[in-house]
Amino acid sequence: MKIWSRIVGVLAIALLTIFCSTGAVLAAELDSPNIVPKTPPAPIPNSFWEKLERNWERLQNDEQLQELVEKDLERSITIRSQIQEEVDRAFNHTTTLLNVLLAVLTCLPVLAAIGIWFIRRSVLNQILAETKRQLREEVEKQLEAEVTAELKHQTETFQKKIETLEAEFQAQLSQLKSLFSDTQKEKDQIIQELTKITPSLIRDTTTPETQQKIQALTQQLERLKSANSQLSFTANDYVEQGKAFYFENRYEEAVACYDRALQTEPDNPKAWFSRGAALVKLQQFDEALVSYDKAIQLKPDFFEAWFGRGTVLTKQQQLEEAIVAYDKATLIKPDLFLAWFGKARCYALQGNLEQTIENLQQSVQLNRDRSKEAAKTDSAFDAIRDSDRFKALVDN
Repeated sequence: MKIWSRIVGVLAIALLTIFCSTGAVLAAELDSPNIVPKTPPAPIPNSFWEKLERNWERLQNDEQLQELVEKDLERSITIRSQIQEEVDRAFNHTTTLLNVLLAVLTCLPVLAAIGIWFIRRSVLNQILAETKRQLREEVEKQLEAEVTAELKHQTETFQKKIETLEAEFQAQLSQLKSLFSDTQKEKDQIIQELTKITPSLIRDTTTPETQQKIQALTQQLERLKSANSQLSFTANDYVEQGKAFYFENRYEEAVACYDRALQTEPDNPKAWFSRGAALVKLQQFDEALVSYDKAIQLKPDFFEAWFGRGTVLTKQQQLEEAIVAYDKATLIKPDLFLAWFGKARCYALQGNLEQTIENLQQSVQLNRDRSKEAAKTDSAFDAIRDSDRFKALVDN
């Protein structure tokens, strides 16, 4: 229905345009002075109108034409809508750009002012930094010159003090070396004296006079050590000091000295033997036996260690092994009467009179007085004490 209304409107407009054009032409002709009035136009014949009406009816009855017209109208509407959308979008975009431009133009003075402020601040900061740098360089140069001069002065003063202290130190060091050397010599002299007067450890007794000398020397050595902590001792020094403690009945201190000697020189057979002798006095027989064995391992011909081993084995009632140890000692040192006497004791404890008398005779021949005196009081001979041969050997 809308399509037909539009078609009618279009035709009406077309007819109105034709009439207006015709009227204008006629009016112009009438108004023209050169034109001679003509006779009125002849009326339009009815056939024209009939023809126009038939064409109109044919247009109305032509469905294909109507479809084309409707499609054209729909396409025209779609195109017009798309055009309108594009126009609206372009308008909105343009409006947005204009608003942005307007905002930029509005903010431009502010931004320009801010930019100028930042530029001004940056320039001021650079000027200030450069000024500070120049001042700092100047101050550093001046300070460096002052510090250099002061350091030079202090270095010279310090160098003089060092030279003075070094001279004093050298003098004191020389004096200390001299004192230390004197102390070391005094220690060596004490050790030599102890070595001279201290008997072998297989002898359990000393004279009272010797005992006093040993005690005086050990006290002197201890005072010397306490006053000079840096005093150096060799392994032999510790052994000799230990022997002095042994004869003063200070057995634990003696063992401590022997341990110090073994720390300095682990393969010192004399230190191992002396340690074993002190441990026997402390009734530590197993450890003593270990020390004797170590001494024998380091020095197989150490007859004193063999004798000490025999003594420990006798105390442990291992008589056969003790006899073997005494035999080793007498083979190395045949004149060791104590080893012969030790064998006699072992045989006496076994009840072997023949071997007891034979070994006791060897001991008496080597040391008559001590052998007889010991045999009279030693309980090991109680089992054979009533024997005539024993009495004859001991009492004569």
